[in-house]
Amino acid sequence: MQHPTTPEQKWTAIVTPDKPLFSLPLREIWQYRDLIYLNIHRDLVVAHRQTIMGPLWYFIQPLISTVAYQFIFGNIVGVPTDKIPPFLFFMSGILIWYYFSTCFSRTSTVLTANGGLFTKVYFPRLTIPISQVLSSIWQFLIQFGIFLFFYAFFLLRGAPIEFSYRIIILPFLVLQTGLLGLGLGCWVASLTTRFRDLQMAVPPLLQMWMYASCIIFPLSMAPPAIQNILILNPMVPIVETFRFALMGQGQVEIWHWLVSVFVTLVILVVGLISFNRAEKTMADTI
Repeated sequence: MQHPTTPEQKWTAIVTPDKPLFSLPLREIWQYRDLIYLNIHRDLVVAHRQTIMGPLWYFIQPLISTVAYQFIFGNIVGVPTDKIPPFLFFMSGILIWYYFSTCFSRTSTVLTANGGLFTKVYFPRLTIPISQVLSSIWQFLIQFGIFLFFYAFFLLRGAPIEFSYRIIILPFLVLQTGLLGLGLGCWVASLTTRFRDLQMAVPPLLQMWMYASCIIFPLSMAPPAIQNILILNPMVPIVETFRFALMGQGQVEIWHWLVSVFVTLVILVVGLISFNRAEKTMADTI
């Protein structure tokens, strides 16, 4: 943004695409925080408009998935769950995965879905994906509340799970998951401005990623050589640490999580840089 150099100029500011490759308009994003709030409110209202059950779908979706996974992978296949009750094992993985996939799916379409708005008015474009990630927390909190209900039920029945100080790490895991979804979503959003068919590849790739993220099996089930490969998937340490923090069972080492944090930061930086570059020319490509 360049300011006029002479008083004869009528414009108070000139918006240009000329800016460094990696420049986050943090001050502008803070100034437009009301816009983020309005976008969050809009997303929550639109999500339940013209629906019969409204927010109840947040309860139904993880319950149906958990029951199906327990029946197929727990009862039929007999997947071990590291002494965790199968219902809690599958539900905990589903919850954190749902939050990631929701953040990723919503942010990956922000440029193409809001192209008409972006070409008519200026505001920090990152406010849209940020609001998508923040609004997804509401869904996660509702589903996490359901999980806590079943958690208390199994705990009172004497299941081999522990409630301890480890839960203090949960906010950091949720934050990391949101940043991972934001970074990857921004990267895919920048690519879809030029390659629209990439949107068709996102759902099947996301489904394949889920099966490689220890949602339906514990990391300890994989051979050591495969474990070292799975650790490169940032969602694997997140899921394993999420379960360990809640129930005290599972295979978790500090270096696993540090690798996950490093990969997450790399994806976030690459995603923001790609989003920043696409923002300069998106009006010509959308």
